[in-house]
Amino acid sequence: MYKSSTEIKVGLFMLAAIGIFVWMAVRLGGFSIGSADTYQLSTVFPTAAGLKRGVAVEVAGIQVGTVIRIELYDDQQALVTMAIQDGIRLPQDSTAFIRASGVLGDKYVELVPGHPTEEKLADNDMIMNAKASADMSELFEKLGGIADDIKKITGPMAEGNTGSDIQELVANLKAVSQRLDTLVADNESGLKETLVNLNESMSNLREITDKIASGQGTLGQLINDDGAMREIRSALSSIQGIAGKINDGEGTLGRLVNDETTIDKIDQALTGINNYLEKEDKFKVFVEYRADYLTRHDYLKSTVNVRLQPAPDRYYLLGVTGDYFGSYSRTDYKNKEGHTVRTSTKEKWERNKLKFNAQIARRFYDVVIRGGLIESGAGFGVDYYLDDDNLKLTFEMFSGDFDHNPHLRAEASYNIWKIFYVSLGYDDFISDQHRASPFVGFGFAFSDDDLKYLLSGASSIL
Repeated sequence: MYKSSTEIKVGLFMLAAIGIFVWMAVRLGGFSIGSADTYQLSTVFPTAAGLKRGVAVEVAGIQVGTVIRIELYDDQQALVTMAIQDGIRLPQDSTAFIRASGVLGDKYVELVPGHPTEEKLADNDMIMNAKASADMSELFEKLGGIADDIKKITGPMAEGNTGSDIQELVANLKAVSQRLDTLVADNESGLKETLVNLNESMSNLREITDKIASGQGTLGQLINDDGAMREIRSALSSIQGIAGKINDGEGTLGRLVNDETTIDKIDQALTGINNYLEKEDKFKVFVEYRADYLTRHDYLKSTVNVRLQPAPDRYYLLGVTGDYFGSYSRTDYKNKEGHTVRTSTKEKWERNKLKFNAQIARRFYDVVIRGGLIESGAGFGVDYYLDDDNLKLTFEMFSGDFDHNPHLRAEASYNIWKIFYVSLGYDDFISDQHRASPFVGFGFAFSDDDLKYLLSGASSIL
């Protein structure tokens, strides 16, 4: 019985020792059991000397991951892959550093987050900014070189031989001292005059302090006259009384400071003013010119529009378009019985006539719906934006000439440089008057800010 009890105690002791050993290995080795999900980031360092797999990855001194892989990149650099806790999301302009714990401590990776408004790094993304700290062996080599240089200087001095460089330094110091001696000798009278002026200034300052101490002048009376001090104390007491009344809510200013209702009204008024100013700031004006070359008719069709945009999701458009085909009109005459007869008709063509645009537009996500007058005809248009609003697909339908098919147009335009764009499309493609034609075009749109800049530049040139 005794032997069995001893064996049990020895076994329990060994199990406890093994458990403590495993716990210490997990804690010191950086392992984790049942850890949270991670995602991988990688970066390229000029060198990863001293960096090992499994070392910590820290943000602001807190471990957020580990180094899981180090491999050669482009035969010259080191590609380091890290496993980062899934809840830690870093901006794309973050920077990675290789740091050391103390002078001779282990290396680890430190991540310095970038600007919080930047897009976050995703799984398998690469941190483009990476810097490696100086290697200690390199620092020791530089320190050794500095020590050798110092030894070259101090060696000849210890042997009593200053060397050519030391002799040149001594000669330069001697020349400087001689020049200073000459400068003082040449300006001896000026230096004496400066010292005399300084002495006079000190005497004047002493005279002023004596007058103040004796109570002369305003400052002297203020410091030495008890009556003046009593008046100051009385004024301070009055100010204190006024402050007390304000604090108690007496008077207009007191009610203004202490009445929450008044403060709320002022806040509401200021909020209304801020909202109005924000709306004024959001109001934009755009001036647009476009030219479309109708290849089938060898004609350049020009349009000038003014877009008034009070908010990002809506605008009003006014403009004119020069049309080669102009407009077609027909007047029907009625007979005596009041019936319209086609035999009594007057038709009229007006070439190169200006047509007007007046539309209201509203944006829903990437789609803009427009309606109103399009080239003097009632109609509507749909614009679909792609590629961060650089690519626009457009379809328009509006009434054409009397007794003819509606005018349909489809086009695609692309911004090539901020305010300039090019377009390609097909105009009036269901026309029954042989007006259908492909077209290519270009255009530009100036905002009110662009116009202010251009006008200020022009005035500067003039």
